[in-house]
Amino acid sequence: MKLKKFSYFNIINKQNKWLSLQNFISKFRFLSFIPTLFLIISIFTVFVFFPLIFLSGCRQYDNKLDISYFFKTDPEKAVIDFLYALNGHDAEYIYSNFLLDSDRKKISKEKFINELTNILDKVENIEVERVVYLGFENEMSQVVAQFYVYYTNKNISRYKKYFYLKQEKNKWKIVFDKTFI
Repeated sequence: MKLKKFSYFNIINKQNKWLSLQNFISKFRFLSFIPTLFLIISIFTVFVFFPLIFLSGCRQYDNKLDISYFFKTDPEKAVIDFLYALNGHDAEYIYSNFLLDSDRKKISKEKFINELTNILDKVENIEVERVVYLGFENEMSQVVAQFYVYYTNKNISRYKKYFYLKQEKNKWKIVFDKTFI
């Protein structure tokens, strides 16, 4: 008995009869949806899944991609955004996004911006080292941040600061009374 050469285009069925690829496809027609399914999954991944990952990995303050930002809790993200706003000397953004409504009623926007700008004029750069979520207690979240502050007089200070945050109108805001006093 002479054996036929094996070919990728021929497949053996259960009765050891040689079938052509065309016969195989006609018998297993239900497999023809696989390339279409693969195409749909690929399109979904490229246009839906990847943008969601990259957009959620962008800092809210400056929209820069920060892969560690993707894995942070919302209170941690708020502290990171706050520190980057401080680094950008953006007192107006801090007033609008991180001050509680009750604190905004106590101080005018102009006075807050002037006072914070006077403080930030002495700061050259803020470098965030680590931000860690500590938990939720008494209607507040607690986050600890370690960061370096580079001053204009060339001094460098390392800080470990505990931030207290409350959620207000679906945004995490810093409780300045408890955090900075």
